[in-house]
Amino acid sequence: MGQVGDTMTSFITSTVIEAPHDQVWAALADIGSIHVWNPGVQASHTTSEAESGLGATRHCDLGGRNYLNEEVVDFDEGQRITMRIVDSNMPFERADIRFRLRDDGESTHVSVEPEYQLKFGPIGALMDRLFVRRTYEKGMRALLRGLKRHVEAEARSA
Repeated sequence: MGQVGDTMTSFITSTVIEAPHDQVWAALADIGSIHVWNPGVQASHTTSEAESGLGATRHCDLGGRNYLNEEVVDFDEGQRITMRIVDSNMPFERADIRFRLRDDGESTHVSVEPEYQLKFGPIGALMDRLFVRRTYEKGMRALLRGLKRHVEAEARSA
C-alpha cells in the first residue's frame, strides 16, 4: 500500500479480545464514549440524535487544541463500522477508519484499518513517510490495547 501522489495510505492493526463478540461490538458501536477506552481521546460525545448507526456523528477532543469530528459512513451491525473524519484541525485531507470484528467463540478478533490522505500534496506525502504513518500506527495499536483492556475488564466483572 503506501502513498504515491493522490493515493490513500492504509494499514491494518489487529488484536484478539478475550470477551464475547457482543460486548466488543457494544463498546465500538457506542461512538460517543470512545474516550473511555481510547487513550488518544481525552473527551468525546455524540453530536447527532442517534447514539450509533449509519449517519451518527461524534466529536473527539484529542488534547491540546486538536479535535476530530467523525461520521459513521458504514455500519454492518455486529460486523463492521467505518468512521469518517469530516472536520479536524489535524492535517487530514480525508480519512476513514474501519473496524471489523470476527467472532472466535469465547474471544473476538478486532482489526482497525485507517485509510487516509494528508493535506499539502507532495509535502503531506513526505510528512506521512517521515513520521505521520508511524505515529498513526502507534495510535491505532494504543487504541486497540485500550479497547482490549476495557472490554476484558468489563467481561471479568460481569
